[in-house]
Amino acid sequence: MFLITLKILFLLAATAAAKSIKDEELPNLKWAKQYSFEATKSSLTSGLVEDISYWRTSKKCRIDYNKGAVKMIAEKGSRRGGHGVGYKIYPVTTEQYTNEMKCEKREGTPARLVKLIDVLPSTSDFTHVGKDILDAGEVQKFIYEEDDINDKSKKILWASLDKKSSSWIPVKLEEIEFNPWVGNLKSHYVWNIFNYKTEVDSEVFDVEKYNCDENKRDDISNIDVNNKLHVELAFKKYKDTHNKQYKDEDEHEMRRKIFEKNLRLIQEHNRKNNSYILGINKFSDQTPEEMQRRKGLIRRKAGEVGNVPFPYTTSKIAEISETLPKQYDLRLFGIISPVGDQEDCGSCWTFGTTAAVEGALARNNGGRLLRLANQALIDCAWGFGVAGCEGGSDTAAYRWMMEYGLPTVEEYGPYRNKDGFCEIENMTQTYRIKGFTDVTPFSVEALKVALVNHGPLSVSIHATDVLKMYTGGILYDPSCDPSSLNHEVTLVGYGEQDGDSYWIVRNSWGTNWGIDGYFHISTRDNSCGIATEPTYVVF
Repeated sequence: MFLITLKILFLLAATAAAKSIKDEELPNLKWAKQYSFEATKSSLTSGLVEDISYWRTSKKCRIDYNKGAVKMIAEKGSRRGGHGVGYKIYPVTTEQYTNEMKCEKREGTPARLVKLIDVLPSTSDFTHVGKDILDAGEVQKFIYEEDDINDKSKKILWASLDKKSSSWIPVKLEEIEFNPWVGNLKSHYVWNIFNYKTEVDSEVFDVEKYNCDENKRDDISNIDVNNKLHVELAFKKYKDTHNKQYKDEDEHEMRRKIFEKNLRLIQEHNRKNNSYILGINKFSDQTPEEMQRRKGLIRRKAGEVGNVPFPYTTSKIAEISETLPKQYDLRLFGIISPVGDQEDCGSCWTFGTTAAVEGALARNNGGRLLRLANQALIDCAWGFGVAGCEGGSDTAAYRWMMEYGLPTVEEYGPYRNKDGFCEIENMTQTYRIKGFTDVTPFSVEALKVALVNHGPLSVSIHATDVLKMYTGGILYDPSCDPSSLNHEVTLVGYGEQDGDSYWIVRNSWGTNWGIDGYFHISTRDNSCGIATEPTYVVF
């Protein structure tokens, strides 16, 4: 009898437990198709506190900062339809007026689609971990964690459930990002969210009263290249912007013709559905001979290879590739020095190789970046087959550094854009390399493995006129010849955008070129020869 009673009690308890679990079943965490809210965003790392208002539909969004002083409005673009449009509205005070609202308008392009600004995180990867009590009352707690070689991140989300509509209401969000490689907290934000609503008044996206069309930024696509006056005005603005001064009328006319030719080429290119865009920059009046001085790589001799073998077999590369992060950027680790400008000295071969040494040295000494003097290579490496500002090869630079090592910028002096007297014998300390390694050529996987484990890398490319005018997007230039390498640059990372993968490359043409001195180039088809002769340094 006792056993029967015990079984009955067990069954009743099991039934009650099952009912309790069922009562706790929650609908999937997801946001309404349209919503608005207010929030305070506090940075626990910087102490900054922002007040934010946000509105979102499936195609439009608006975010206000500083009690509405700054407004960002966006209409989403797509590859198949319109490319979207974005607006930035902000107050300006001068001696003539106070708090006059200005509006900048940006039309999307095939290479730069306008995207919605997301404030609330995607809910698909969050895991429910239980309940919590906040000022708003009892709420459900969700956590999402991501851990890769670059970053550790953690998001904690508190949300309440509207039982009538079975929809979720965000209450609080905490975002923590940690860099395990250098061992520091990168950011820590806390969002307190209130006044959440699932109805959005379309009038909040109205920009007509701000006269955005009248104040939009200049767009070279609006210049009529067949109208002489339009071209003259554009050229005048170009000269003023870049402080261009020419010695006489003959040079002025020559530069104007080069500018006009480049303007036509840019407009023709940008009208097409390309993955990257071209634009007017400081090189838009330069001759091919002048641009040659912006390069300077002398191709290494046949048979010249690194003295340290690449330590990965094909099968090992395939195995490691399975574990690599989808995106990787060495700039986040603090081992990439700022972008330099070689100016009119053909010294790219020193910028690329010096960056590789700086990165390898930083990896060796716990992440501390030392600025090394590439000027020493220009001045001193002539006996190894280079010619200073007239050009040189990566192999010659490495062989010289194996013999003498690189001094610091602090001791040797900064880059001078000129050949100079060699001072290497007067240095108290130099950083001599053991050698360099050639990465398996023509292999995207091998290049990624080398970058993650040994980068940054010095890579040789074929730089064409297209690169000269590059301003953004993922470069894919069929006119490149992967076997005609003429420029040395630094590979610092890789990424993905809209399904296209690309390399992140540091150039030596200054921060007022490209994407703050960098460019993104496709990983397809050994684009411009980037995977032909990649190298890294060994200490």
